Amino acid sequence: MLGTDTSLKIYEQPSFINLILTLFGIALFIIKLIFSVLTNSLALQADAFDNMTDIIMYISAFIGVIFAQKKPNEKFPYGFYKIENIVSLIISLFIFFTAYNIILSSITSIINFINGTFKIVYFSPLVTIFLIFSLCISIIITVYLKIINKKVNSPIIESEGNEKLFDILISFSVIIGFIGVSINFYVLDSIIGLFIAIFIIKGGYDTFLESTKVLLDAVINFEKRTELHNLINATPNIRNIENMEIRSYGRYVFLELDIILSKNVPFEQTNDLKLKLEADIKKKFPIIFKVIIIIQGPKKTTFRIAVPLETNQELDSIISIHFGESRYFGFLDYVDNKFMKYEIKSNKNFNEPKRKGILISDWLISEKIDKLYLKSPLKKGPSLIFDNNYVQIELVDLNNLNEILQKIEKGN
Repeated sequence: MLGTDTSLKIYEQPSFINLILTLFGIALFIIKLIFSVLTNSLALQADAFDNMTDIIMYISAFIGVIFAQKKPNEKFPYGFYKIENIVSLIISLFIFFTAYNIILSSITSIINFINGTFKIVYFSPLVTIFLIFSLCISIIITVYLKIINKKVNSPIIESEGNEKLFDILISFSVIIGFIGVSINFYVLDSIIGLFIAIFIIKGGYDTFLESTKVLLDAVINFEKRTELHNLINATPNIRNIENMEIRSYGRYVFLELDIILSKNVPFEQTNDLKLKLEADIKKKFPIIFKVIIIIQGPKKTTFRIAVPLETNQELDSIISIHFGESRYFGFLDYVDNKFMKYEIKSNKNFNEPKRKGILISDWLISEKIDKLYLKSPLKKGPSLIFDNNYVQIELVDLNNLNEILQKIEKGN
């Protein structure tokens, strides 16, 4: 986001870029506003206040940086990120008022021109040179933002780059207006001023609407919602998503997630699952700033046990000593701690020449097992697979499936 990333050079830091853009925007606003008074130009006045909308964006980004560093507390459990939206909302109202006055003056000037009364705009070579210079600087900054965004992949820098493209169009329009002034075609300045003021209204409206939605805690339209949903569902031991809400707090996107596990998972493993899921989400969707995960246990307790077997003799099937050389696997299914059924399946990887233990482990994971009974320890590879998928492993000195059932019924 906007914070400091030590892996980036100073001129690549989003915070540094916003500082430069803020200073540049303030300078343009002041100079253009002064020149608009000196030349009596509505177009230049409108252009100045268009820069004001840019300044709002830059300042809001800085406010976000400052308050993002403040930790949430009991009174503000989601932090202070909405402060920038309050600032944006207030300033957007000021923009509406300013744009309204520019539109009113532009329409009045155009009507007066039709009626034969001219609004004099004073041409100045110095102002024209300044406008051309500021246009060139805007083009350079736009190219710079596009190049930097390819490296940092920041949604804020991307939006600022797109906004600068629009600024280039407006600045070019103002220059055309001054060319019209130089040949005494004064009404062109009012027409361009009206054109810019309408777009200022549009920008102010977008700011007002976005700020209002955030302050009302509205759920935002997340374009990659389906991809996010699929990533969460693919996580081991997650049965389904009870609730998923994506909200914007300032410029930061929060994901609130309520998930139900497919089985009971020990507390320490539940915490590991949350941390891994959060890391996976932020890696694939860097725009998401904070992930809040609430985990619920399975509403209906299901439990599946796997046992490697040498023979297929129903409950008298002999337990195999060697995991990878087992011809069969027995599966015992429980619901709410009550034994429901058993089934025996052939080991389809029995004849594999290499990586037999790994392949069998992946197959058992696909069978959604919760526990594995063995007569001898596993090698490192298969053991790691079961650990990563929260499958319990217990070593036993038993002979057949029936003894496993008796052990479970006794609770040993």
